[in-house]
Amino acid sequence: MRVPIEVTYRNVSKSDEIEKLIHDKADKLNDFHDGIVSCRISIEQDQESKRSGNQYHVRIGLRVPPGKELVVRQKSGEKGTGESLRTVITDAFKTIGRQLKKLKQKQRGQVKTHAEIIPEPVLE
Repeated sequence: MRVPIEVTYRNVSKSDEIEKLIHDKADKLNDFHDGIVSCRISIEQDQESKRSGNQYHVRIGLRVPPGKELVVRQKSGEKGTGESLRTVITDAFKTIGRQLKKLKQKQRGQVKTHAEIIPEPVLE
């Protein structure tokens, strides 16, 4: 990715493995849209609960011209299982990738539109 990636950690220890995963996934976002202006990623962990275990929250915020902001929030446990942090990060990047692809198609005018329906005149 040509723009610097801002990664914030809350209650999660920073590791080289997670950093590499984030940067690899962020670099692939240029395949979907090459005009990304900023990329902010937030990784949080809730306090451990006896029932739900560790809950991870990943938020990805991207800015693309002209003044569009795309935001994805992914939380572990949404699939009914206790996913690892890697899985939550990967799912968040898949979702933001789909949003970028959809936005680029829209900006290029590749989204199908319905033909305008012209009402027939009423004959008396």
